[in-house]
Amino acid sequence: MYRSITQTYRTRFEAVRDELAGAGDDVLPLTGAQRRFHHAQCMQPESRRTVVCLFAEFPAATVSAELLRRAAEAVVRRNPALRSRVDSYAGVPLQRIVEVNVSVREVSGHDARKVVRAALDEWPGDAGPFQLVLGRDTHTDLLALAFDHIVCDETSIGQVVAQLTEAYGADVDVPDRVVVDGMDRYRDAIHTQLDRELGASGEEALVHWLSRLRDAHTGRWAVGRRADEGAASRSDWRTVALPTVRGRGQLFPTLLASCRAALVEHDDTAPVCYTWAGGREAGPESVMGCFINTVVCCPPGDGFQAVQHAWWDDLEWADTPFDEVVRAARQAKLRWSGHLDLVLTLDDRSQRTIPVLGGVAGKETYVPGMRVGAPMIVSASYDRHELNLRVDHNPALVPDDMADHISGAIVDAVRKRFHASA
Repeated sequence: MYRSITQTYRTRFEAVRDELAGAGDDVLPLTGAQRRFHHAQCMQPESRRTVVCLFAEFPAATVSAELLRRAAEAVVRRNPALRSRVDSYAGVPLQRIVEVNVSVREVSGHDARKVVRAALDEWPGDAGPFQLVLGRDTHTDLLALAFDHIVCDETSIGQVVAQLTEAYGADVDVPDRVVVDGMDRYRDAIHTQLDRELGASGEEALVHWLSRLRDAHTGRWAVGRRADEGAASRSDWRTVALPTVRGRGQLFPTLLASCRAALVEHDDTAPVCYTWAGGREAGPESVMGCFINTVVCCPPGDGFQAVQHAWWDDLEWADTPFDEVVRAARQAKLRWSGHLDLVLTLDDRSQRTIPVLGGVAGKETYVPGMRVGAPMIVSASYDRHELNLRVDHNPALVPDDMADHISGAIVDAVRKRFHASA
């Protein structure tokens, strides 16, 4: 008898929830994405957390660490996801909502970027899931807002920036009713996400995904993965003008088709995958958390039109948990069994405010050297006029020359598509 992974997990969680509640613990289940992050950390305890960062530069000696700490505490108090601690009880993964635990680590040196990156690589074991690092050199204050990905998707970052800006220097008090309301909304959002995942886990959804994946390859970097696969990534950063883009619906399939075309030039590469937030919109009323899914792009043909049509069809089943798709593929004995060679993310910068601290606007930047959870990650961010493409690869898995070739092919394909439609 078929039983979905989501339903099985919910049943197991409910069995331990009452026992923990009786002991005074405030516990919540995990979304599908959170369980995948937790499983990955349990399988490789020595590996570091998957961290999502926003970096902002300010003039030297602009940012007060004490005012920043107070503002961060107010943000964490508002958002229960940032007070969560993920662990297991009786073999069931869950999250406990605990007291505020956030700090601002000040580091200084000749190069603020280097000292900030080094600090992020050494995340304290007892630290909460949201940490701030303030690096200083003679020219710059570099602020890193760092989130454990298990409690935050990219859609949530803008909300934190807006709240931090509001609270900095204002001594904002967060009333208990706001804390309680935030907890209720977070609980509802998690159960809504699980409902969506369960609703997209039926036979019709799995038939759809198996039809997509029947000819997919195993993955070029699926075999012989080295122990140092968590090594710091190397990055390639490009900018593309967007004179004709009218929105995400035009941009996203272009990026998917470009990534797919670049990847299939190399034998045995796995399908492109992308993160999807289920249409959840960023904004002040959205609930912060990790509500994404990983979706496979494996259209029946090549070229922009084939990818675009397949993507629109796939959106009906975009909430099918990645683990359900992988299990179905393995049971069907397909060649592809869940490996990721390249993951695409897309961020709308127009939905994210610029950090403003003490009346001084920061300049968003990027500090290379992040550790990536896939051989290659293409991070795209855009506004009305410009697309930034950052391609990170793990040099322990993907040779530099191959990564450079794939990165260049993606950028060339994107530029060609927009030039042709101008």
